[in-house]
Amino acid sequence: MHYRGDGRRSKSIWAHEPILTPERKLWRAVLLQAFEDAEMPPAGDGTGTDPVEASEARQYLRADISPEAEDLKLVCDFAELPADRVVLWARRSYPQAQAQALA
Repeated sequence: MHYRGDGRRSKSIWAHEPILTPERKLWRAVLLQAFEDAEMPPAGDGTGTDPVEASEARQYLRADISPEAEDLKLVCDFAELPADRVVLWARRSYPQAQAQALA
């Protein structure tokens, strides 16, 4: 909302702008690290298998196991990101059938 009274165009004090606190940035970095681990390339030893870290990160982001799902929800809450959307994205990006075929 803008006021024209004094000729200044400023944002309303009621405009919702998320504030990224250091704590929120930390929790977002935790999610980013999980994503980076999930994207690790296959091992260079010729077997073509994924590193353990990659499969564990994918499992975590997909929330395959109940305790991990609870942990992911807590991390997403701290990061102020919707956990259901993170899980939906991960399940589309890293299908479980693909993970079982690689194991």
